[in-house]
Amino acid sequence: MNFNDLSPYINKLDLIKETAQQIIKDFEMFGMEIKFSGSGYNAYEELFEQIEPHINELLVANQQKFMCILYRIDVSDVQIKNAVAENSSEPFSSIITDLILKRELQKVVIRNYYKNSNK
Repeated sequence: MNFNDLSPYINKLDLIKETAQQIIKDFEMFGMEIKFSGSGYNAYEELFEQIEPHINELLVANQQKFMCILYRIDVSDVQIKNAVAENSSEPFSSIITDLILKRELQKVVIRNYYKNSNK
């Protein structure tokens, strides 16, 4: 199983819902509200549009909290550096938001993979 390629999991509604719940939980720890309609059709866009303004605000107003969120979600400096190099024309807050969404999905996929492989 290649955990770097998440494309087979993007359209699985159960995984999308679990990912949204993980995002909600992680951001709630820092006093930020994220809501999810439950629709898998535009889940990425829906979550992106809610997360990106929070990230943008933190970059300007609270770098320490920003770093704590990245640590909590487990987005590394190397991932950020590589993503910025690959997407240099994108706003930094958009790159970070994309990394957060992908990392949260990856955590759900890994958790489910090992939960189901033990059965």
